[in-house]
Amino acid sequence: MSPGNPLDLPYGGIYLQRLSSAACCASQARSALTRTMEALGFPQPTIDDGALAISELATNAHLHTHPERPPTGPELWIWARTRPTHDLLVAVFDTCRDALPAPSPSHVLDEQGRGLGIVATLARTWGCHPSRSRLNPTPTPGKATWFTLPLPAHWPTPQQPIPPALAAQRLALTLQSRGLDCARRSDDTGISVVTVEDLIVWVKRASFSWRSDTRTYASHPLIDLQEAAESVVRTLEQTALPYSI
Repeated sequence: MSPGNPLDLPYGGIYLQRLSSAACCASQARSALTRTMEALGFPQPTIDDGALAISELATNAHLHTHPERPPTGPELWIWARTRPTHDLLVAVFDTCRDALPAPSPSHVLDEQGRGLGIVATLARTWGCHPSRSRLNPTPTPGKATWFTLPLPAHWPTPQQPIPPALAAQRLALTLQSRGLDCARRSDDTGISVVTVEDLIVWVKRASFSWRSDTRTYASHPLIDLQEAAESVVRTLEQTALPYSI
């Protein structure tokens, strides 16, 4: 998958960058996020908060990346979402699932040290979930640790609705790039369906939606393509784990 253009983020795009497995990954992530946020018109205080938070996540990923699994180093992911709030979502992927930090301020100091305490202070929200890599030819299992920052007030809004069939195609391609087998079909009612493993994603005029089990229902606006795709990956990876998180 190509790195992407930061200016595509308001329209469902994503920015990706492979990070070094060495300690310099923090400065790489900080520079990439700063450039992206500057291009998108974020205010300087928010950029400064993001730069400090991503330095902590990248450093944490460097400390926990498995050196015996080259060339799978940390990855930086940046995308936007409109629900539940208008956020920039910044994630660092690494291949270690030995210790997943709980997204609760009461545990961050115990599990990961002061770095994630800083992230929790600077970010609107943060968390961690099982995921798989985006930039390797063969996607590798691991975890994504992420935080969110509020989008600028002038964030662009797409003027034209996204056709469900096009949204379904883009979702299927995104999931296929993560190593998942997908089937896609559309009907004359304007509804499309993407089937990925045992999960059925309904793509309607306003949203992606699915039920992962009898208790959990997910829904994401069509513009939140990257958020929906990562949520599907998270659901499937969570189900595959031999332990609960």
